[in-house]
Amino acid sequence: MLGASRSLTVAEETLHIGIDDTDSKDGMCTTYVGAVLFDVLRSLGVRMLDHPYLVRLNPNCPYKTRGNAAVALHVKLGRERIGDVKKRVLALVERLYERGYGDTQPGVAFILGEVAGELAGFAERAVREIVSLDEALELAASSGVELHGINGGRGRIGALAAASYRMDEYTFEAIAYRVPENWGTVRRIDAESVRAMDEATRGETFDNIDPETGEIRIAPHTPCPVLAGVRAVSAEAALRGLKMVRFNEPVERVVVFKTNQATDRHLVECSVAELRPNMSAVISGVVCSTPYTIPGGHTFIRIRDASGEIICAAYEPTREFRNIVRSLMPGDRVRAMGGVKMKPEGLTLNMEKLEILTLAEHYVMRPPPCPGCGRRMKSAGRDEGYRCKRCGERLPKSAAERKPLERKIKPGVYEVPPSARRHLTRPLLLNRI
Repeated sequence: MLGASRSLTVAEETLHIGIDDTDSKDGMCTTYVGAVLFDVLRSLGVRMLDHPYLVRLNPNCPYKTRGNAAVALHVKLGRERIGDVKKRVLALVERLYERGYGDTQPGVAFILGEVAGELAGFAERAVREIVSLDEALELAASSGVELHGINGGRGRIGALAAASYRMDEYTFEAIAYRVPENWGTVRRIDAESVRAMDEATRGETFDNIDPETGEIRIAPHTPCPVLAGVRAVSAEAALRGLKMVRFNEPVERVVVFKTNQATDRHLVECSVAELRPNMSAVISGVVCSTPYTIPGGHTFIRIRDASGEIICAAYEPTREFRNIVRSLMPGDRVRAMGGVKMKPEGLTLNMEKLEILTLAEHYVMRPPPCPGCGRRMKSAGRDEGYRCKRCGERLPKSAAERKPLERKIKPGVYEVPPSARRHLTRPLLLNRI
């Protein structure tokens, strides 16, 4: 009808975008690439379905740059725009990735529509295991996923995992990024404002300060674009905490990520016999050795279950946590949690947390009182029993008093300090919220 208007329904599709391995040890950060992309797409009117995802993958991966983070964005847009958005994503990654490093091998994944179960299973495996590039390529081909790689493209593994990751357990991190001219320089953050923020938001934010040393934990020590990040149980708390920090330098942008940090999703309950290098495990068993400490301050114990024994380590950076380990005794029942690595002494579990289930009873033996004068008797020699020097009374070795040993530790869960904590490890503070 002439002059009449009618609304046209534009068909929209869901596009899941994953990016990984754009950084090196000398610069850049994959979260920064994700943050820039997030702002670019929003400026183009692309509808975001959620916060951008910061997905921490297997912390034991030998190929990781630092924290093994990949990012994902989930958007809704008209079909006619999909091609243009993909081109913009690829162009942005090509422009920002850290060039000149053989180990920097960016990957980009595009998943159109619903994420199938097999893809989600792959994402979980990438958090807990080592998966190969061939596996990622084969799964992508069979699932209709579009993958792009640069400089070898090993990052396609993490990109596929991030794009397909189901964020059903999560925390948040609000990250402030530096202006490019300040990258690589000392970060100018008011330390007292961080302490005040931590005090005001405790219980909502976490790991801002290391309580043992007072060290500020919201800023990295690497020459990357990140200025600071505040982690929290809600997006609002993360952003509120970040706004309380005083920065003595300009901030380029702030983005709040939804993340699997502090969820323990990397940990797998298993037996000693099932342990493999580069996995993260929870082992329940009995302490079967006396703890010992080697030069450098690293402390070790052995734990046994029905299938075998494993060495468990508390390294020097775990500081006071080592005192808990040193207080263990044979027979104590525990659950040890951490990453599994092959060391010269054999397969070793690097402990992140330790749960003491029960303490074994241990006793100290001491000479009995003299039945004649009541004074404490003395040893009469090896296997000779006891003798009272005052009245000459003698008693056999079996007369010794057995006194229960008072233990310095109690059943409960113990953790390493924030400075030694991995991104995926859940702080005990969150269990009390």
